[in-house]
Amino acid sequence: MVVDISEHEIWKESWGPSQNLEGFCSDTDIEWLTDCMYKEHYKRRTRRNGTLHFFSDMEKIKDRFYDKVKQEVDWIEDTPWRGNFFVTSTPYNLHTDTGTPGAYKEYIPGKQLIIPLFICWTGHRDKPDDWHPECGTALMKNRFIRYGTNFARDDTKYSTDVNDTIHDYSDLVCYDMDGKQMDVDWNKGIGKETYQKYFTHYNHNWLRGFEIEQVHNWKVGNMITFDMCQAHSGIDFKKDNVSLKAGLTIMTTRKKRET
Repeated sequence: MVVDISEHEIWKESWGPSQNLEGFCSDTDIEWLTDCMYKEHYKRRTRRNGTLHFFSDMEKIKDRFYDKVKQEVDWIEDTPWRGNFFVTSTPYNLHTDTGTPGAYKEYIPGKQLIIPLFICWTGHRDKPDDWHPECGTALMKNRFIRYGTNFARDDTKYSTDVNDTIHDYSDLVCYDMDGKQMDVDWNKGIGKETYQKYFTHYNHNWLRGFEIEQVHNWKVGNMITFDMCQAHSGIDFKKDNVSLKAGLTIMTTRKKRET
């Protein structure tokens, strides 16, 4: 789902490095958000992979966190926030979360925020006190000026009930964080060692042409921020005995304007 070329430069304008903000949320914040998820949601959705989404009042969440986010994250504007809570036992595949054109109207995608709420894992009793499982989010250098997309090269049987799915990468255009078009070899793999470490939950072929920018581990109380048009995926947290994790994904927006 392509984006009108008149909007390309303003999409690029806010791009920059991701962050993993330590201790962004207090224990009280986490408890409040968990109540929003379980007790105050107005809709639930179960995806085909079993992931459970909860939809709550994002305006209420924005009222609580906007000023704090604004202090820490560039390009946050007082515009609508979208998003949902999720509980999953399935690591996410490679995708972007820019949604659909109808979700924006006079706005464009901004920064994406992820707040981990809880992580369930076993086998940790034999680990040091400061040990923490690897269950994070892998961000790619590749940014796409297109609406929500899954990347599943050559696997025509793969699709989801949320985003568009790309099976042929030959015509894909992507950009780095500076907004420059990347010269991508779509036949180049990500490397066996990297694949085995992070991505064994999906086909190695899907990662051809992608490069890792950063892997941010999940820790309750932190907040991960990145460009919404940035390709990303979960890492294979089951390898570290993580059975379940839950979080809040927030998609911020920016006001359209002429460039």
